[in-house]
Amino acid sequence: MALFSLKDSNSTSSGAKSLFLPSPYSIKMAFISQAMSLGGVNFNKDKNLFAAIRDVEISYNINGSYCVNNCFVKIQKKRDGNPFAPTVSFREYIYVHGDLELIFNVSNQADSCFLKKYLHTINYFGKRGCFYQFIKYNDVPNEPNVRNFDSNSICVGIIQEYDDFDHSLSFDNVNSYSGSKTKRKKHLLVLPLECTSSSKSYSCYRVIS
Repeated sequence: MALFSLKDSNSTSSGAKSLFLPSPYSIKMAFISQAMSLGGVNFNKDKNLFAAIRDVEISYNINGSYCVNNCFVKIQKKRDGNPFAPTVSFREYIYVHGDLELIFNVSNQADSCFLKKYLHTINYFGKRGCFYQFIKYNDVPNEPNVRNFDSNSICVGIIQEYDDFDHSLSFDNVNSYSGSKTKRKKHLLVLPLECTSSSKSYSCYRVIS
């Protein structure tokens, strides 16, 4: 994969730390993009197909190490009603050394077949240019090591907030040409990462075994 960057949905355009992983929301949007590009723009008329993407539960198994690069980049920003003007913004770009296993919990075989039809065709999550290379399907996935945050148990790692589709969300809520607003639900996830070294320009993390 290439350097990865996906800002938290609560961030501003001027300052944005990156999530370490593609969020369930971004993964499902990538599925919709491929389903429309390869399966036809009218796939959404079959509510079962859209529901297969919306309702799938996604978890993660991570390994290896993560190196986070801190930098300032030039962006275009609208100022006081004037046309866009150049300014600088803080960004993080992450190099991932190791594989990322996405684990999909589906309710039936038909949904599994539908998702497998498009998963291997997806080559980026998050920002364009954040390329991922599909490796293989695992019929027996590993146990997830990224957990939901539980205040009643001991959590070791880094906590980040990830967006997902709300179960009441419809295709109009994610359609760029619709006036409907999207509906998100939030997950607080604990990533089993510990910082091994850092400076003003980077931070390195490794997965806690």
